[in-house]
Amino acid sequence: MSVRSILYDVKGTDRKVDLSTQIVAELNESQLLWIDLSEYSDDELNEVAVLLGLKRESLYTIMQQEHRPRLDHYGAYSQLNINTIEEVAGKYKLVEVDFILSANLIVTLHHQPVAFLHSFDQRVKADSDLGILDAPAFLAVLLDWHVTTYFRLVEDLERAVDKIDAHALRPRHTRDLLTELARLRQRVGFIRRVLTPHREVYAAMSRPDFLAVANSASTAHFRILADRLTRAIEAVENARELLVGSYDMFTTQTTLRTNEVIKVLTLSSFIWFPASVIVGIAAMLLKSPVDPATTPGFWAMIGLIIVIFVLTLSVARWRRWI
Repeated sequence: MSVRSILYDVKGTDRKVDLSTQIVAELNESQLLWIDLSEYSDDELNEVAVLLGLKRESLYTIMQQEHRPRLDHYGAYSQLNINTIEEVAGKYKLVEVDFILSANLIVTLHHQPVAFLHSFDQRVKADSDLGILDAPAFLAVLLDWHVTTYFRLVEDLERAVDKIDAHALRPRHTRDLLTELARLRQRVGFIRRVLTPHREVYAAMSRPDFLAVANSASTAHFRILADRLTRAIEAVENARELLVGSYDMFTTQTTLRTNEVIKVLTLSSFIWFPASVIVGIAAMLLKSPVDPATTPGFWAMIGLIIVIFVLTLSVARWRRWI
């Protein structure tokens, strides 16, 4: 198990600490303790639960796999579950993150590494004033990074769609664009299914029952957070519309290229049809085998075919058929 305990202290120095009952008991208003548990087992979770005084129902909820985002209150603390998306080997993977928060303590629990938690931790390079925040305000900061993750996923999708559009507009392309469009469509659908259920939870954090745990200063943070989530959902919908537009462009370009092929084949058929008629008539008029090289009629037939060929191409070019 990887356990990181960071104590943010306004009156002291931010530092990593060893998790103990004394550290938890001595927290004051100018301090904030962040405990991060990664790749933990059930036994290790029980040890931390005993240390923090978590209830059995709370533990049962954390141990459940693949459930919708939810927010629960357990008297002295609240518990939140969210889902985030991690890209592993070019594929999207859903990762659940649980939060436990009281006045000056917040715990994050996840079985796989979480990029937005790591990014936040890496941004805090030196001694900070995070200790002035209470746990709900600190939660709002982490959840803001969570929403930012989806904005970045949408940006990656939009760049991929732009590349497909640029490639589809070329006269000839060798890539299997339909397969790429289908893959992007699956990604957009996956992001949408993961992100949309968070609306209930993010809206719940602005309601009075949760604000009884948070202070009044956190109210604005959670309202802004709910608005950002709404914009993230809208961004996913816009990416979906861009993808539909790319598919329409792809089908239009495919139809145009097909029309060009049919046009060439039709013109070729029209050119060779008179030639076949001329050759057929000439064959019927021949009464005996002759030497083509010394037969004036043969060369007249070839000349007529060439004239028809040139006239047909000239008319096609003049009418802009080719």
